[in-house]
Amino acid sequence: MQVTLREFELPLLQPLLTAHGPIAVRRGIEVRVGDDACVGTGEAAPLPGFGVETYDEALAALERWAENPDGEPPREPCAAAAVESALTQLDAEIEGVTLSTLLAEHPPTQRRIATHALVSDLDPEAAAQRAAHAAAAGHLAVKLKVAAHHNASSGGNGSAAAAIAAQSVRIAHVRHSLPAGVALRLDANGGWDRATAVKVLRPVGHLDIEFIEEPTPQAADWAQISRTVGLPVAADEHLRDADALDRLIAVGAIEVAVLKPAVLGGPHAVFDLARRAAMRGVRSVVSSFICGPAGLRIARETAVAVDPHGVHGIGTATLFAEALPEDVTPAGGYLAVPTEASSVAG
Repeated sequence: MQVTLREFELPLLQPLLTAHGPIAVRRGIEVRVGDDACVGTGEAAPLPGFGVETYDEALAALERWAENPDGEPPREPCAAAAVESALTQLDAEIEGVTLSTLLAEHPPTQRRIATHALVSDLDPEAAAQRAAHAAAAGHLAVKLKVAAHHNASSGGNGSAAAAIAAQSVRIAHVRHSLPAGVALRLDANGGWDRATAVKVLRPVGHLDIEFIEEPTPQAADWAQISRTVGLPVAADEHLRDADALDRLIAVGAIEVAVLKPAVLGGPHAVFDLARRAAMRGVRSVVSSFICGPAGLRIARETAVAVDPHGVHGIGTATLFAEALPEDVTPAGGYLAVPTEASSVAG
């Protein structure tokens, strides 16, 4: 089996503001396995602050594995997911089916899958305008990054209170800019403490918000936050394996699991986690890791297998300064669903 590694760098149109810091560029390593007849492709693109290995660690792990692909796969999360993704896609190519068909054991019945738009503008009017534009373009949901600038407030109690109030106002502006049929999802990336989360979310808890993702770094806070503000909680960074999922569900901390193939071991692992969550009454949203084309294809195919009728976080191609391939770029809020194996590998 041949293994090829290719490093890439993709600047974003504008920095994506998160509680872990701004994301201005995505560096990654594309992993290709197979031969001239069949090829599988994966991608490792670690993000600082998101609980995975560094870029250099991922590259070193993949280089070691490429020298002996019959040996042990990498243990580093992003590198391991890239290898598993490439090998799983290769299996699908060999069998002559799409990756989603391989996972779900039946071909897709839909020809497109819905994606949410991602908004991080700090200015309430700018965020609302971007969200309204996404809805007008056909997106059925918008995810708003929140908590990105709370820690920047360095003044006294008055300025801290004003910053908290401003976050509530920003959320309300975005919700009011969206039609009733378009969902609003919030993502704090663990950027609040419990008191701040309650103060920000309580004034907007009545505004038809689908969920708040990772409101604080401590999952022990989430059930109380949910009860207090009246919003479901979703987990992302806290989901590292099946045991973590089981613990969160057991204590009633979450109603939604946000699953990223790029950090959770690849498509098989995410598909299994989604089924495990569903059996416990927790639904799943598949998300990219602000991936390049290879990672987006893996996320798309996994989403089709997990929930073809859901709205997933797999439309991030539009965040980049350069145009990505058409098959991973949303049109009208949707990605096309491939029906042949060769259209998945890219």
